[in-house]
Amino acid sequence: MQAAITHALANLNFTAIDFETANEHRASACAVGVVRVRGGHIVETYQTLLRPRVLRVDWRNYQVHGIAETQLHDAPSLADVWADLLPYLHEQPVVAHNSAFDVSVLEYTLRDFGVPIPAFHSLCSVKLAKVCWPFLERHKLDHVAGHFGIPLNHHDALSDARACAEITVRAFQSGTALPLCYKQRELTAGLAARAAKQAYARA
Repeated sequence: MQAAITHALANLNFTAIDFETANEHRASACAVGVVRVRGGHIVETYQTLLRPRVLRVDWRNYQVHGIAETQLHDAPSLADVWADLLPYLHEQPVVAHNSAFDVSVLEYTLRDFGVPIPAFHSLCSVKLAKVCWPFLERHKLDHVAGHFGIPLNHHDALSDARACAEITVRAFQSGTALPLCYKQRELTAGLAARAAKQAYARA
């Protein structure tokens, strides 16, 4: 799979994804936005609300994303839409802004519904941004998107996924060395350290 993933990223083919959660539990995915990128361009999007197996929207989460419990009563579960989502993820490079969170939400929610976790590699666009643009004071999604003038309705899952996709394309087109790790699912694990080592070796 490494050769296929390397080829995909060299051609800027990947999936960007974002989840919102209903409460403090990672298995409470209540919205997902997905963006398919081919040749550095967004070619397809997918978005839906999701009903967690245990439906409870915490007020703190509601303050972040504005998704009320009543909006989720008739929403499909992740298991219900899994046939639609799987092609975006299976054996694909999947990018999220703070991928540790989004990947764990995906995994916990799938396990909660007894759905097998697909094979894929992930990348974190926060780590890409930190290596490519270290001069930015912050590397949160809204800050990086604002720097590049990328439209963002923050915490709308599809808008977040779109911004993540745009940031990722810019990172790979920046000319910055981005040595990836294929020994773990997250390709950007330890990225900053490897990039610094490469820079030192060239000096």
